[in-house]
Amino acid sequence: MILKIKELFNTENSHFFTSAVKRCKMDDYQYREREFIFTGNANIYETGEDGGPVVKYADCQYTDRMTMRLPKNRERFSGRVVVEIVNSTANFDIDRVWAESYRYLMRQGDIFVGITSKPNVFAALKRFDEERYGELTWPNPSDEPVPQNDVPPLTTGPQDQETGFIWDILTDIPAFLKSNEESNPLKEWGVKYVYLTGWSQSCSYITRFVTSFEKPDNHAYDGYLSTGGVRSLSTPLNRYESTKPVDSYQKRLNMSPAPVIELNTESEAGDEYGFEGYSARRIDSDDPAFRYRYMDIAGGCHDAVDTCMAYNSFDEDILKAMGGVGGGPPGNSFCMNDYHKYFAFHVALRNLYLWCEKGMPPKKYERMRQDAKGRILKDAFGNSIGGLRTPMIDYPVCTYYNWSERTDPATGEMTINALAGREENFSPEFLQELYTDLKHYREFARADAERLAADGQLIPEDVEDAVETAVKRAAAAGLK
Repeated sequence: MILKIKELFNTENSHFFTSAVKRCKMDDYQYREREFIFTGNANIYETGEDGGPVVKYADCQYTDRMTMRLPKNRERFSGRVVVEIVNSTANFDIDRVWAESYRYLMRQGDIFVGITSKPNVFAALKRFDEERYGELTWPNPSDEPVPQNDVPPLTTGPQDQETGFIWDILTDIPAFLKSNEESNPLKEWGVKYVYLTGWSQSCSYITRFVTSFEKPDNHAYDGYLSTGGVRSLSTPLNRYESTKPVDSYQKRLNMSPAPVIELNTESEAGDEYGFEGYSARRIDSDDPAFRYRYMDIAGGCHDAVDTCMAYNSFDEDILKAMGGVGGGPPGNSFCMNDYHKYFAFHVALRNLYLWCEKGMPPKKYERMRQDAKGRILKDAFGNSIGGLRTPMIDYPVCTYYNWSERTDPATGEMTINALAGREENFSPEFLQELYTDLKHYREFARADAERLAADGQLIPEDVEDAVETAVKRAAAAGLK
């Protein structure tokens, strides 16, 4: 239960950590940001004999962070709230789904809400601004020592913090945002639909939440968008279960009375690097007990330029929060994959909205073609066959890889980074042979974008952007 909520305001000496106002041009969309600290009571669960959750500690108090991006004018509000389980893997808050979908959300008039999902990020937030974020805490009710091999990306934070608050937080948020509670900042907005989404590690939260806490006749959220899911991870009910063996059913969705769409890139779709995506994905279903669609993004990878580097570059806020630790491309010097995934995110969101609000199930999309071992099959250009596409991959100017090489700083050995992809451009001479010149390339890209929009692989509003993105990429590769 959420007991109280306090808004945090920007001042000369204190501001919203990693604000999106400038980087996402929110003023152009007539959007604004709000930030809150909220306190509530939650149960801490453990896994029972039947695999389901049972209460271990009842009514434990916590204080957490909520971010909000919403229209300046309430009349523009669509009635939808998209809640993101903010990713914690880097030990600071990263709202990756927002980074991929902010254009669509703001065009639609949707409200975005980000929920800090794990106490390992509290140290960074407090280092950034102790006065602003000093109240954040998920206190551990147990004196038991934590597992010794509790290591990234399952880092849980100091021993006096407990990860298990997240389940009741996720349960309470949609009801609170739809409520008439005086403390609800959206009380007067008329929220009709609340969706849950997450990226990477956060997908394992969605899987565990739906599997363990949702009920067939009473689901908390109207729909789910699970993106970039690393299926080899599973989220324990509490920090003490992080080293226990995990049943395979906890790593994949087995039921969902509310529609769920899983959207993966090449990095997560295969089994080549131990992420178990090929094994965990399910058959598309319209069964009332399991309404499910799977979509994957040909050309895309987990960590790419548009969201990993360009959007969430190591700005001053992050440098301060991380104690001055910066970062560059997560590998050796290479041309990092810059395939734009946000077009697919827009398609997925549009399909989810129509499914949940209008009762219109999405089409069953062609998946990337894979062999019996989950390896993605490639065309003559070295790019993936099948999956959601754009002109960038239908008329390629490079080969898109979902992996890169990096040197281990400790040993000097070359290893594979299976999350950060790279690109290898075709030669200008080869591009000229393929497409003649930019004028002809633009014609190819436009025809393809219009075809993809007609097929539901692009939303109509994105056709021009998709064409210009492809043409710009071709020019950068040397086509004239």
